[in-house]
Amino acid sequence: MNSVYDGYALWTGGDWFAGANTEAGFCGSYPEIAGESSLARLYIVKGGPGTGKSTLMRRVGEAAGAAGHTAQRYLCGSDPDSLDAVILDGRIAVVDGTAPHVWEMTYPGAASELVDLSAFWDNALLASAREEIVARASVKAAEFASAYRWLGAAGKILHEEEVLARRTFLTEKAAGFASRLVKRLGKPAGHGSARRRYTHGVTMRGRCRTEGIADGAEVRYAIEDAGATARLFLPVLADALTRAGWDVTLGMLPLSGIIGGVRAGHFAFVCGGEGDAVVRMSRFTVSDPAVRGELRLAAKVRESCLAAAEASMRRASAEHFALEEIYRGAMDFPAKERYERGLIERILDAAESG
Repeated sequence: MNSVYDGYALWTGGDWFAGANTEAGFCGSYPEIAGESSLARLYIVKGGPGTGKSTLMRRVGEAAGAAGHTAQRYLCGSDPDSLDAVILDGRIAVVDGTAPHVWEMTYPGAASELVDLSAFWDNALLASAREEIVARASVKAAEFASAYRWLGAAGKILHEEEVLARRTFLTEKAAGFASRLVKRLGKPAGHGSARRRYTHGVTMRGRCRTEGIADGAEVRYAIEDAGATARLFLPVLADALTRAGWDVTLGMLPLSGIIGGVRAGHFAFVCGGEGDAVVRMSRFTVSDPAVRGELRLAAKVRESCLAAAEASMRRASAEHFALEEIYRGAMDFPAKERYERGLIERILDAAESG
């Protein structure tokens, strides 16, 4: 039986996804990671595809790291080869503010700044390519819309899988185990809060995941799924951790609010893979052949829906990368890079000032 956690390839280069393609369309995390009221400074980058937004953010992260600052990198939810945000020391944010994750300044000048890369492209060249740009953008939008419909179908199947899993899940037994496990972890380092970050994405390059939850963890627990019950156990575990006073990070899948992992201090609980200890969900399930059969059928249908969504996104990617080439050909990159060097200096000055 294919678990909901299977099929996601590890993608390096970022800690989390800044947003995700879901059954409800694109959902972003900017309100949580780039709200101006919680930052010392916010830089919002605007520009077309292929104009160097991601390259700028990578260079900011590299320069910050070389200067001794922490740089948390957020991958693009549609193209994990690109960055959508870099957060320095939790205080300075540089984000891609173009569609589908449009982000605007709340306190212009006072707390935020616009980085407008359109200043470095040739409007006349782009105007001459208008017909192709419009045509390709229209096809891309249509393919994304198709992908969202297929993801919506997959989400409905996932809901049915959860209903089935609850028929075999021993909730009280699982909760008791979670409480005992949390007590063994020792004194909590936090106030009992929880934050959500996307660790998985359905992208133009397929299904991808990051190691954001497990990265740097001293102790890793591998959660071994059984009968789709891991998705029921992880919220129980997260609740036990927060009630005990731990600050937790929930690693989210892009469908149906499914948790793929939980981080509490230096402890990581992740579905699949290897760990220092294994928690087998078979301990908290009862055998029901009828449920097993329905779950196998549901998993096949869900996988078919996800495959169709990925096919739509692959077709969208062809249009997206063609648009990148058009815009790239209209850019004055030497001028952009001269501006970029000065901008990075100002960003690092802002990081040092705090």
